[in-house]
Amino acid sequence: EAGEPRVDDLATCRGIDDQVIRNIGGALMPMFDMPDEVRDQLLPHIGLALNAHLAHRYGRSPAQRLSASGRLSPMQEKRIKTYTAANLSANMTVDQIADATGFSVDELRSGFLNTTGQSVAEWMSAYRMTRAQAQLSRTGDTIAQVAATCGFADEDTFIDAFSKTVGVAPAEWRARNRH
Repeated sequence: EAGEPRVDDLATCRGIDDQVIRNIGGALMPMFDMPDEVRDQLLPHIGLALNAHLAHRYGRSPAQRLSASGRLSPMQEKRIKTYTAANLSANMTVDQIADATGFSVDELRSGFLNTTGQSVAEWMSAYRMTRAQAQLSRTGDTIAQVAATCGFADEDTFIDAFSKTVGVAPAEWRARNRH
């Protein structure tokens, strides 16, 4: 009805904190105490807002699949990166990311690589390091806590990876870069 492409599928995006859904849910709560005639006037509008948001944010139409060049749309790229960043400590596989964001594994791998120039694993490693550096410079968290938050198997794995990537151990990097 709004002139948007037809949606034939909704992506399942577990683990994403969707503020719009939260706000719509908050708007529904007071409606239980309203008179029926008032509620009946508001409910279709809130339902339309919910459906429009779901279709726009999570809907997939033939036009929203990977482009002919095999690239992700900006919205698709953001969906994947947001989900992965929100679940970084879960140490997910590409299969799990693909399932949660509504792509086949091949579609995710090729689309992500064609769009970003990195594999999903390469992007996750770089993002982990960026997040670890931010956490080290801004918090007093222990090295083990940083490792866990950033999705490393354990403290030793984190120290080895950080030292190889950055050139110094996390504790030494923190001492030089503490804000």
